[in-house]
Amino acid sequence: MKVAVPVCGHFVSTVFDFCDHLLIVNIESGRIKDRTTVHFAENTIAAKAVRLRKIGVQTLLCGAISRPLERMIVASGIVVIPFLRGTADEILQAYLTGNLLDGRFALPGCRTAGWHRRRRGIRGRGRCDGQENMKKGW
Repeated sequence: MKVAVPVCGHFVSTVFDFCDHLLIVNIESGRIKDRTTVHFAENTIAAKAVRLRKIGVQTLLCGAISRPLERMIVASGIVVIPFLRGTADEILQAYLTGNLLDGRFALPGCRTAGWHRRRRGIRGRGRCDGQENMKKGW
C-alpha cells in the first residue's frame, strides 16, 4: 500500500494545498518497505488529485486540507486522513500502530472544532471513522 505524507522538512506540512514535497511510503505486512520524497508543486487542485492517483497513493495522511481538494482526492478513491501534526515519522508510526486518534497528533483547534466530529465520521466519505477504522487497520 502506498501512503503519502506532505512534508516540510521532517514535519507534516500544516496545509496540504500548499505543500511542495510528498513523502511516499510503501507499506507491506504492516511495515515500511521503502520511502522516497517527491517534488509536488502542481498548480491546481485538480492537478494535485491527478498526480496523487498517478503516483498510486492509496492513503493521504495530512494536516489541514481544503474541502474541494479533499473531495477531489476522495472521489479518485484515495482515503484522506486530515488534521494531523507532528513529524512524518511520528505520524507514520501512529498510523502503523493504530494510534492516530491520540490528541497529540491533532492540529491545534481540530481537537475541539473538528477532531471529535471526524472521529464519529460525520464529515463524509474518506474521513476517519474513529474506532471503526482503527479496527479495520486504518
